[in-house]
Amino acid sequence: MTRPREYTLGVQFTADENSLERLALGAAVNLDKFTDPKFTVDGKKVIPAGTVVTRDTDNRVIPAKGTESAGAAFLTASDVVDGDIKRGSDKTTGLYVGGVFYEDRLPDAQAGALAAGLKTALGPKFTLQKAQGSLVVKE
Repeated sequence: MTRPREYTLGVQFTADENSLERLALGAAVNLDKFTDPKFTVDGKKVIPAGTVVTRDTDNRVIPAKGTESAGAAFLTASDVVDGDIKRGSDKTTGLYVGGVFYEDRLPDAQAGALAAGLKTALGPKFTLQKAQGSLVVKE
């Protein structure tokens, strides 16, 4: 029996590409602050696109704790990797500052939802909704 081929279409967590607001220059990432084991893959730091982040006093990106004030957090626009990995960026990322996103497809979602503190930190420029169906096309 032949297994169907699967294709992943687009960025999994953006619900409306036309709604996206980005920070023009992006930001450097303070990888030392990403200590949760979920950010380590094969011994290397990997921060997936769509991670909820904020900035430290040096304006570098760090993980959001969910205790930040409304509007103080962003979503990473690209994978950030530490080391020689073929995809993603190296210690910098673009930032989404608003738009319509699939909450249940964000990497920080647990059981299909972001924690209330992370939602508050993202603020009113972010509209979060549940994904309407599969983005996987089977042939």
